[in-house]
Amino acid sequence: MLSESSGFSSLAMHEQQALGTYHTYFNAFDSVVSILTHTDEPDYLLDMLQVLGQASRSSMTGLYLNDEHGRCAKLVAAWRDQDCSLLEYTPAPFLSIDYDQYALLADTLAVGMVLNKSLLELPLAEQMLLAQVGIRHLLCVPLLQGGELFGFLAFLNDSEERQPDSVALRLLAMLSNHVAQALGKAKLEAESLANQQRLRALVGATQDMVFELDAQAIVRHVWSGHPALPAGDVMLNRPMATVLPYELASELLRLLPQILAGQSSQQFNCMLPEQDVCLLVRVQPVGTAQQRSVVVLLQDISALMHDAARKKTMLDTLNLLEEAIVDLLPTGVLTEATLGWSKLRGIEARDLPAELGRPLISWVHPEDIKLVSHIIDRQAKSKEPASERFRLLRADGDFIWVELRLIAHFSPDGRVTALRGVMRDVTVAHLNEQNITQMALYDGLTRLPNRLLLDNELHRAIDEARREHRKVALGFIDLDHFKQINDAFGHKTGDDLLVMLAQRLNEVLPENGLLARWGGDEFIALIPEVESQKHLAEIAEQLRLAARQSIMINGMETQPTVSVGFAIYPDNAESGDELLSAADHTMYHAKHAGRNSVCFYSDIVHLKALGREHVAIQSRLSSAIRHGGLQVFYQPIVNARTGEVIAVEALARWMDDKSGWISPELFIPMAEKVGLIQELSEQIMLQSFAKLRDWRESGLSQKLMINVSRSQLYLPTFVTTLVERLTQFKLRPSDVIIEITESVALTDYARQMRHLRQLGAAGFVLAIDDFGTGYSSLSQLHEMPAQMLKVDVSFSQRLHTEDGRRVMQAIAQMAQALQLDLVIEGVETLETVRFLQGLGVNYMQGFYFSQPVPSGVAELWMRLGLQGKT
Repeated sequence: MLSESSGFSSLAMHEQQALGTYHTYFNAFDSVVSILTHTDEPDYLLDMLQVLGQASRSSMTGLYLNDEHGRCAKLVAAWRDQDCSLLEYTPAPFLSIDYDQYALLADTLAVGMVLNKSLLELPLAEQMLLAQVGIRHLLCVPLLQGGELFGFLAFLNDSEERQPDSVALRLLAMLSNHVAQALGKAKLEAESLANQQRLRALVGATQDMVFELDAQAIVRHVWSGHPALPAGDVMLNRPMATVLPYELASELLRLLPQILAGQSSQQFNCMLPEQDVCLLVRVQPVGTAQQRSVVVLLQDISALMHDAARKKTMLDTLNLLEEAIVDLLPTGVLTEATLGWSKLRGIEARDLPAELGRPLISWVHPEDIKLVSHIIDRQAKSKEPASERFRLLRADGDFIWVELRLIAHFSPDGRVTALRGVMRDVTVAHLNEQNITQMALYDGLTRLPNRLLLDNELHRAIDEARREHRKVALGFIDLDHFKQINDAFGHKTGDDLLVMLAQRLNEVLPENGLLARWGGDEFIALIPEVESQKHLAEIAEQLRLAARQSIMINGMETQPTVSVGFAIYPDNAESGDELLSAADHTMYHAKHAGRNSVCFYSDIVHLKALGREHVAIQSRLSSAIRHGGLQVFYQPIVNARTGEVIAVEALARWMDDKSGWISPELFIPMAEKVGLIQELSEQIMLQSFAKLRDWRESGLSQKLMINVSRSQLYLPTFVTTLVERLTQFKLRPSDVIIEITESVALTDYARQMRHLRQLGAAGFVLAIDDFGTGYSSLSQLHEMPAQMLKVDVSFSQRLHTEDGRRVMQAIAQMAQALQLDLVIEGVETLETVRFLQGLGVNYMQGFYFSQPVPSGVAELWMRLGLQGKT
C-alpha cells in the first residue's frame, strides 16, 4: 500500500508540474500578444524576448532574421538573464549566422523542425561557436511564413539541466509559431507602409528626376533622369556628394538628418549656374523608424522661372503703354475712360468727353454685339473677372481687334454699381494667332487641311455618326507616278501639279466633304454622311475623272491619274484610326492593281490576310538574297529577219519553298523597299557573268544584257567595280549591254550623264530600257551616250489600234534618225512581228520568241537560232 501511495503521489506531482508549465506559457502567450500589438514601441522586440526567456527559463534569448537572399541570419534583438554565467557581450560570430557554415542548424530549420541539443551533441562547428559564450544547451525554433523560413528564435542555456521538458518544448513551439506570424505580418505591414509612402511621393508628380537616398546618403534607387545631372547608372549605389552638383548635394546633406529623424517633407529651390538650370527639390521621408530613407524629387522649373521673368518684363512694358481704362454702368453705358480710349478709337483727346454717356456696343462690330452684350450682362452678376475679344470701330471707319477685361464694382450693400475694365489693342496678336492656326492646321502648299485638322474632323464625324447611326466614308487618294514627274521636271513643277490637283479634287467633293493633304502626293477625302454605296461610288469616280483632266507641264500636255481606296465606318472599321488604316490598305491595293482605279474595302476583305502573307514573303526574300537563293533566267533578243539570237537578257527569278515561283514584279520592288536591291543585283550579276564565261569558252559570242538599278548607278565606284568583276571572269566590257530605265537615266540628269559616259568610255554598250514611260526630250536623248533603245511593252500591246501603230512608227523613225538600234519588247504575235519588220525594226524580244528560260535552254536558242519564228 505504501508503494501504491508513493506512485499516486509522484503522478500528482508530475501533473502539478505540467499544470504549472501550462500556466506559465499561457501567461507568456498573453504577454507576447499584448507586446506584438504595439510594434510601434521602440523596445517591443526586447520585451518579447524577455517574456520568452523567462517562460522557458533560458539564460539568453535571441531573434535572428534572414537577409534578403536567405543565406544568412542576422541577430536583430537579444535578451540576457543577469544572473546567468554567459558572456555579457555578444561576440561578432553571433551577430550574423552563415547557414553554409552550420549544416545541422541550417538543415533542421529549413525543414521546419526544432533544433534541441546539448553542446556535446552538436557538430564541431556549432560546438566551437557556442563555447565562445559558455553555452551548454541550444534550442532553436524556426520562424516560418507560408512554409518558408525567414528566421529563428534561439534559446541558450549555461547549463544542460535548464533545458525544457517535452510539454514546455511543445508550448514554446506553439508560442514561437505565433511570434512568427506576428513578425511576418509586421514585416509585410512595414513594407506595405514604405511602398505606400513611396507611391504617394511619386504618383501624380511631374518631376524631371526621382531618386532615393539611404541614411548614409547613398543613392539606392533612381527612377528617372535629368540632362543636367548624371545618368541613373552612374549615381546608383554611390555617395550622393560624389555624383551630384555641389549646390544640390550640400543642401541635401544638411536636411538629411532632420528628415531621417522623422520630420515631415521639405522642399527648396536649387540653382545650378553652370547648367543654367533651376530645380525645385522635394525631399520626402519613407520607411519605418528602424529603416528610414528619403525620396528626392527634382522638378526642372527653369522654363517656369524664365517665363516668370519674361512675364514680369512684359507686365512692366504694358504699364508703359497707353491702354484704355474704362468705367461702365451695369447697363453697358460708357461713363469714364482714360486717354488710351482716344488712341483705340483714333480720335483727338479733346473729343473724348463727347464719347461718354453712350453704350459701348455703339462702337462694336455688328457680328460681335451679341458677344459683348453677353459679357456685360454676365459680369453684372459675377464677382470673377472675365475677358473677351471683339472688333472695335475706329473714327476712320476701320475695325481693330481689342481685348476687354471686366470686373464688377460692388457697393457696401453688395449691389453692382459699375463695371471697370482694361481695353487694349490686340489686332496684331489676333492676326498672328490666326496665322499660327492656319499654319498649324493647314498644309502650306495646297492650303488644304493637314493631318491634325483631319484627325479632329474625322473623330468628330465618327462621334456624330455613332450618335445618329450614320455612315462615314474616308478615301485615300494617291497620285500615280508622281516621283517620275519630280525626277524629270523638278520639285517646283511637282508642287504646281499638286496644287492644281488639290483644287480639282476639292471641287467635286460634296459640300459637307473635306479634302486634306496627308503628305507627299497623298490626299484624303472625308465624307461625313454617306447615303449609299452607289452614291459613294459616284463620288469616287468623279474624283478619279477630275484628276484625269489634261494639265500642261513645262509646255507638255499630260493626264495624271490617281489610285483611290475607300473604307466606310462602321462597315469596315470601328474607329478613326482603323478607318484610316483600312482606306490606306485599299488605296495600295488599287495602286498594285494597275493604278488609275478606285477600290472599296468591302470588295477586298481578304486584304489583311494578303498583307500578312506579303510580310512573310518579304522576310523569306531577305533570307533568299543573303543565302544565294535566287536564280538567273535568260530571255533572248532576236534578229527577226534572220532568227539569230544577238543577246540574252539576265533576269532574276525566285522559287520560294512555301509559295512557289514569286513574280519579279513583286519581289524586285520589295527588295528595293527593304534596301537589298544592290545585293540582289550583285548576286544576279555574278551568276550571269560566270555563265557568260562558260558560253565564251564554248564558242558562243552573244552579248549579255544586265539591268542596273538606280542605287547602283548612284555609286561613285560602280563603273570601276563592274570592270573589275568582268576581269575576274576573263570578260570584256564589250561583252555586256547595260540596261538603264529611262526614268533612272533622267534622275539628276547631269550627274547620271557623267556616269553613262563613264560606262560608254569603258566599252559597255548602253541601252535605254522602258523607253516611252519617262519624260525625256529629244535633246536629252540625243546627248545620252546610248546605242540602243528598248521600247516599253505598253507600246507593242497597243499595236492593234491606229494610234498605237502611228506612235510606234514615230518611234522607229526617231531611232533611225538618231542612229540607235531599236529593240521592241513584249512581242507576242506573228502579226506584230510582220508590222515591226515593215517599219524596219529588226530586233525584238517577247513571248512570241521565247519566255525567260534557264541557261541550258537559252544556250540552245543561241546555238540553233529561232528561224522558225520568223
